[in-house]
Amino acid sequence: KISCYAHLVVVMGTEAYDGRERRHIDYPIGDLIRMMGRNVPGMSGKCVILCHSSKKDSLKKLLYDPLPVESHLDSYLHDPLNAEIVSKSVTSMQDAIDYLTWTFLYRRLAKNPAYYGLQGTSSAHLSEHLSEMVETVVGDLEESKCCKITDEGDLSPLNLGMIASYYYVQYRTIELIASSVTGKTKIRGVLEILSAAWEFSSLPMRFGEEKVLKQLMRTLPHQPPEGTSLDANTKALILLQCHFSRKP
Repeated sequence: KISCYAHLVVVMGTEAYDGRERRHIDYPIGDLIRMMGRNVPGMSGKCVILCHSSKKDSLKKLLYDPLPVESHLDSYLHDPLNAEIVSKSVTSMQDAIDYLTWTFLYRRLAKNPAYYGLQGTSSAHLSEHLSEMVETVVGDLEESKCCKITDEGDLSPLNLGMIASYYYVQYRTIELIASSVTGKTKIRGVLEILSAAWEFSSLPMRFGEEKVLKQLMRTLPHQPPEGTSLDANTKALILLQCHFSRKP
């Protein structure tokens, strides 16, 4: 780890190129705050942010005004809940609801209900929202064959759920692999399935990278399907083949 501090921090621009959207997007406010914090600890420092004049007021508001921290667990609940089911910490629908009451998400539901789509903050509203959330998530896990639910509401893990939890694989990826791989799947098919994993969907596409990827694509033993766009999963397919082929 390298400690790098300065009395003056200059942020040259507040945008970065996003290859997936094919446009420049603003830095997350958290990244800007971390850049500003590179001054010498315990001493005063200055930070200069160079940006377009049209963004000046909005950036000042984001940097100087306090912003509430909200939970996004409701969007990523499947994999944590699957892990709890596998570890037998959650064995029923009621256990899953009780598990959520110990999270930061539950605390924020009552503080900012509109942000999470609640109509009220009463116990009935919270209970109904948590029940619907758990039913949706468990239904998705059951459909993916990661867990089993009985008529009484009891939950038990299945093999795919155990594999996903043990290897930290997303439930959607393990469902994709289980439904796609057969005894007749060739190397090309395995590579395409592997590169389609949801974990690769966040692989960044950097500015000017398309030219290099297209050059690498011409040398691949297994070409992507005709008309395939250069997205994150296609980039993963290209890089995986280069790695397995030991290409520099």
